[in-house]
Amino acid sequence: MRLFYRLCWILVRLYLKLFCRLRIEGASNIPERGGVIIASNHVGAGDPPFIGVSVNRELHYLAKRELFGNLLLRFLIRNLNAIPINRSIFDHQAMLLSEAALRDGYGLILFPEGTRSKSGEFRKGKPGVGLLARRTLVPIVPTYIENSRGFAKLVFTRKRLLVRFGEPITRQWIESVADDNDGYRLITEEVMAKIKRLKCGDRFEKHDNAHT
Repeated sequence: MRLFYRLCWILVRLYLKLFCRLRIEGASNIPERGGVIIASNHVGAGDPPFIGVSVNRELHYLAKRELFGNLLLRFLIRNLNAIPINRSIFDHQAMLLSEAALRDGYGLILFPEGTRSKSGEFRKGKPGVGLLARRTLVPIVPTYIENSRGFAKLVFTRKRLLVRFGEPITRQWIESVADDNDGYRLITEEVMAKIKRLKCGDRFEKHDNAHT
């Protein structure tokens, strides 16, 4: 990790451990190197950094373009590998930058639902994650995050912030799927199905268990 990224990683992780009782499950499902998509449900604005500090390698992620309007925030998130995306259209430039990050061997955090779920219920996944995976042929690690919305209040409750990583969807399976719109939707549906199962604690490696 670069020095600035590592420093932010340590500070955020320490805060989450102390005040949110961060619990990480299935961390060994994250490949140590090479391009990988970490596909998660999305319930809170802090999900990208919360997932990021749960992984011991440098990651990239997509951030809505509006966040780059603030000079200080732009400096921070750019140095934490944020890729700007216009969520109102299919952002071709964001797709190209995401592809480049994966081909360069980085991990990329994606939220297949596209936006946060205010109710906490799962939304329908969008085919973008399938398109990106099929183009780059990198594994996808389904991920489930819980209690990230209103995380600052966790210190006053018995709840804890949970990040759970499932077994990867392999490159071989992704390559077997048709390289067309139906294939992209099929990949996304598989990702969302695995994330839903993770909510119940299924399909993560028990031997890696938890880091509390």
